[in-house]
Amino acid sequence: MRNLYIIAAILALLVGCTPKTKEAITIPQQMENKIASIHIVNKDESLYKIATKYSVTQEELIEMNPALKNKKLKKGMKLYIPIATTKKEEVKKEEKPKVETPVIVEEKKEHATIAIILPFMLDKYAPTEQERMIEFYQGLLLAVESLKNEGLSFDIQTYDSGEATESLATLINSGKLDKCDMIIGALYPAHNKQLATYAKAKNIPLVLPFSAKEDELYSNPKVFITNAIQKYTIEKSVEKFHEQFPGANVIFVDNEREAEKKEFATELLKQLDKKSINHSTILIDSLMSMAGGDGNSYIVQHMDSNALNIFIPTSSKVETFNSVLPSLLVLKRDTIESVPEFILFGYPEWQIYAASNLEAMYEVDTYFYASFYTNAILPEAIEIQEKYAKWYNRSMQNRYPRYGMLGYDTGYYFLKAISLYRENMAENINKIIFTPSQLGFNFIRNNNRGGYINNKAYYVRYSPDYKVTKIDLDK
Repeated sequence: MRNLYIIAAILALLVGCTPKTKEAITIPQQMENKIASIHIVNKDESLYKIATKYSVTQEELIEMNPALKNKKLKKGMKLYIPIATTKKEEVKKEEKPKVETPVIVEEKKEHATIAIILPFMLDKYAPTEQERMIEFYQGLLLAVESLKNEGLSFDIQTYDSGEATESLATLINSGKLDKCDMIIGALYPAHNKQLATYAKAKNIPLVLPFSAKEDELYSNPKVFITNAIQKYTIEKSVEKFHEQFPGANVIFVDNEREAEKKEFATELLKQLDKKSINHSTILIDSLMSMAGGDGNSYIVQHMDSNALNIFIPTSSKVETFNSVLPSLLVLKRDTIESVPEFILFGYPEWQIYAASNLEAMYEVDTYFYASFYTNAILPEAIEIQEKYAKWYNRSMQNRYPRYGMLGYDTGYYFLKAISLYRENMAENINKIIFTPSQLGFNFIRNNNRGGYINNKAYYVRYSPDYKVTKIDLDK
């Protein structure tokens, strides 16, 4: 595989960006007659080696440097070296010389080694794919910088996985990944499968930041699937529905021509029956006829004047959205007869439609469920967008999801997790305190042998007071 040499910024992150001015080292006046010199600890040095170098004992070093009582050294540590004894003690003939066993002090690894494997396809012109992967990677580098400012350090190794038809066998067999603490990538199912098999054999956590559809990944305990799978998002959204809307009256708006989201309505219907929550179904044609001037009496008959009424289309497609929203806007503005309180509830795709329908969504009081969400007015989104523009002198691409934010959220969460917990990361994966710019995390397992699947979900509300609220369903 080919290393990605285009990211020069990462070298700056690892070496600290700018050299520091050397600090003047002085000996305290009261200790001048006891100290011969000062030693700065280098990498891989032990207490025994330093004592031998200056012809002093380890005990003398510890006495002069009380912080060494636990005999742990760190690179850059400043040690006072005592004046060596000029006259060695004679060994009595009847006593055997005491042989001092060297104390080996292992230096603790202070940085985590992370492999990033993405299809940059540097030898091919594929602008759409390349733009997404580069933006994801750039967002991840911003996370590295944020964590660096928190005192954490990383060795980032980046590889181009190439096209979907290529194999990762050469990279895997090279041994370059063997020393990694964690792997992030890749994109294509075939690459995911190869990396998952390798990660399981080498006991290395593998983070899959994009869609993962291979069933065998779900039974691999080293795999973390971050892109929430629709099944689990629906499950969480349905489970929390009655808590968010207690005592509501649900009205499904059935579009028999566009019903690709029937699974959400079906699962919600089961939950409503289980919780004894009122519900009914109307056809979208009836709603559109009401908006066209045929009267709203039929629609009102399905509403409860003593409860919150929730209209839920059975399709997420833009055609259904563009029919239901204006119809409910007419109902909201009705002045001829009193209309009970109601809201509109829908699907993750609605965040894409919001740009051209904001006023109506606010006025109708619109909710939708989603596994990820961002909005330019949210503080966390503003912060990451400003950082991205400052670093790369351009804005993120206007697409959903925002790949720069996806890279930042994924990088920050998992790099912090591996730094704090290392080999115990899996059992502590939900303990990271984190405010996502777009994608949140909450991991579950289907069984004790399986991988970790993100089931984070939100309700997003566009309310009549022109506010956008992101409701975390895990809180």
